[in-house]
Amino acid sequence: MDQQRLAALYRRYGPAAYARCRKLLRDEALAEDAVQEVFVRVLRHLDKAPDDEAALGWIYRISTNYCLNLLRDRAAQAEPVDELPEGTTGDLEAVLSDRDACLRVLARMPDKLRAPAVLHYLDGLEQGRVAEVLGVSRRTVINRLAAFADRARKLLEPSGGLE
Repeated sequence: MDQQRLAALYRRYGPAAYARCRKLLRDEALAEDAVQEVFVRVLRHLDKAPDDEAALGWIYRISTNYCLNLLRDRAAQAEPVDELPEGTTGDLEAVLSDRDACLRVLARMPDKLRAPAVLHYLDGLEQGRVAEVLGVSRRTVINRLAAFADRARKLLEPSGGLE
């Protein structure tokens, strides 16, 4: 029964999980590996899997968290730079458009702030859609994005320690 349910979830939501992983990782081979790991995790927690359309959000969250953790781990191994790109203390969205600076900021954020920030700033989802994907209220998304922005600005200050 579990294998049938897993196979059904994979057939239905595997392409969405792959697209999500490919968008975040920007590498097809890494995305393929990530989807396999995502569905290993789905299998481990299959008893907690929601039914119907809620399963898409659940799998999407697993995919997002797995990829962000993978990126964070890879970023932690990267060589540090002497300085941030110019303009890092200015407009937050401009900084987040710089993929390297964005990954450094995201690596320092807790998961509850990282996930809505990725969905909103990187994927361009509206706050209401972010709330649906994460299974939280729109107000929660607004609060988490504000907390993310506040922490990101502090990290991007010259003495913020994002080096």
